[in-house]
Amino acid sequence: MLVLTLGASAQEEIDTIPKVTPTVKPIERKDWFEELKKGRFDPKDTTVYYPKFMQFCVDVYNWADYTFNSVDTTYIASTGRRWKAEIRNDNWTDSYAFHFDKMPVRMMSDIKCSVGGYLTYMAVSAGYAFDFGNIIGNKPSNHKKMEFNFSCARFSIDAYYSKNEDGTIIRHFGNYEGGDWVKYYFPNLYLKSYGVDGYYFFNNKKYSQGAAYKFSKIQRRSAGSLIVGLSAAHYNIDMDFSDLPQEMTIYLPTDQRRYFFNYWDYNFLVGYGYNAVMGKHWLFNVTALPSIGFKHSRETATVDGNRDRFSMNLKGKMSFVYNNKDFFAGVFGKIDGRWFMGHEYQFFNSIASVSVSVGVRF
Repeated sequence: MLVLTLGASAQEEIDTIPKVTPTVKPIERKDWFEELKKGRFDPKDTTVYYPKFMQFCVDVYNWADYTFNSVDTTYIASTGRRWKAEIRNDNWTDSYAFHFDKMPVRMMSDIKCSVGGYLTYMAVSAGYAFDFGNIIGNKPSNHKKMEFNFSCARFSIDAYYSKNEDGTIIRHFGNYEGGDWVKYYFPNLYLKSYGVDGYYFFNNKKYSQGAAYKFSKIQRRSAGSLIVGLSAAHYNIDMDFSDLPQEMTIYLPTDQRRYFFNYWDYNFLVGYGYNAVMGKHWLFNVTALPSIGFKHSRETATVDGNRDRFSMNLKGKMSFVYNNKDFFAGVFGKIDGRWFMGHEYQFFNSIASVSVSVGVRF
């Protein structure tokens, strides 16, 4: 074995050679405001500098996004965009089916139409809708409908408000006109409703409600999910038949002419939603949410007064969505139906809508 040994003088010369420590270039921190002005604001970019409170807010957002928006990317894909510009057409009507002492009454308002423009950044949206009936027909409308939605992969919250002071159209009134369908304007109907619904999606890793109704995700493969939720809503419905002509009121089975419903509706919802991917660009969704609970009628109501009754309602919606790169379009249908049952009557009212949307992401 050959062993080489350095002498003391040689070792001393080696020890005097300066040691070079490799330098690591520090990460360049970017100013958040400059990034925002350039349109490159990304809360997940760890190289961006924020003031202390803003950094806390960004950390909370990233935690919430990971906790509530994590998905299986083989089923759901991000759009890669944060902004959306959208034009939306809404068409809706409210209807009423009233059975008392075996006499059926059917009423449905004319279809109300609005067109609006909306600008959305992530979960925040702002816009304005014009009453299309006013623009075309020059007729004031006292129908109002407002909706608010917050949704993520795991859950969704809907708040809504509807008001009808325009009256409605009587379509069927017992044996009047031989029991045939009629069209009689009925001004003495008033509706005001508001409420909030909350839903949880069990298969939130593979099923996206946002892909079907908000254009916020892309559903890559078909999937469905069990949905459960809670609902609370308040309804005021006032129908006064006193001003109807005698040839109609003679068919009313009792002397009562005014029916005023004033109740709170509390329900547990359980249903199912399914996204069917139909080729590269098309998505079809159907969601059904039946519910059970109880209705609390308030003392001011002329129907039932202060008492509780069993409640059984139905919510349903359907969508047909087209995506092509940053362009999107969709058609949406929705119905919210509520059933009120007493000893001598049954009452079912619903609000149904059809909407069309087109827009771009950027």
